[in-house]
Amino acid sequence: MKAPAPVGICPMCRKETKLIKSHLISSGVYPLCQNEMREHVSVTSDVIRPTQMETKEYLLCSPCDNSLNTNGERYVIPLLPRLGGRFLLYDRLVKQDALEETPSMTVYAAAENPEIDVAKLVHFGIGILWKASVCSFGNGDKPGIDLSEEDREAMRRFLVGEAKLPMRMALAVAVESGAIRYPATIGPRPGNNSDFKNFFFYVPGVMFQLYIGANVRSARGAYSINLSPKGSVMMIELAKTVRGDMNKGSKKARKTKKLLRIVEEVEAKGLSIKLGD
Repeated sequence: MKAPAPVGICPMCRKETKLIKSHLISSGVYPLCQNEMREHVSVTSDVIRPTQMETKEYLLCSPCDNSLNTNGERYVIPLLPRLGGRFLLYDRLVKQDALEETPSMTVYAAAENPEIDVAKLVHFGIGILWKASVCSFGNGDKPGIDLSEEDREAMRRFLVGEAKLPMRMALAVAVESGAIRYPATIGPRPGNNSDFKNFFFYVPGVMFQLYIGANVRSARGAYSINLSPKGSVMMIELAKTVRGDMNKGSKKARKTKKLLRIVEEVEAKGLSIKLGD
């Protein structure tokens, strides 16, 4: 017999109600990373292995969970790349001329592109980062990222439509420019920026990075989707960075035989998913 849903305080609407199991990384992302056995690669400090388990926890009420889906997830997930398939967000960005080009980066004005909904991209990114700041999702006793109560509340109010994101928060969106769109996820975690509080997560083909600080608008605003009037989105080679981040957090992790076999099979098809650089 299925256990009844627990009753608690939903941290998003702050009402006492029945809670449902909410995913940290949206459930629709998992199929983009799965093999024929519906397994994705799980990376921890102890082991790297294929698994069907998804990261979720009793956290939100059903209306709030549905709100995250309606205001961001349902729009963003179809734009992400399928293994060896189309990458619609990339395709839509390159239809317009770039705002800026350097040897390592191209910047596009997403807010001026009628095929891109900037508000939903921002809601998607902030939603996942906020969830990681209020719940550990079974990984210890503390939330995955450490935000102040003031910052958590500012993000919550944005998600429920009560306020805009404050000027001290810059959300950067980076899209994979290369042919290899790494079929994996990296859950929210601290970044390595020394000037600001910095957190990031990765879904196939796209990295979301949040910078928080008093001077973030002048330092990061031009390349921020929420602070730039043009809704700047960067296009860079992400695959090597993602492999490095996964490898860094699991240097001593054991790679299962099943994982190594799957990697060989995928790379035999010409689709590199090399683990670490």
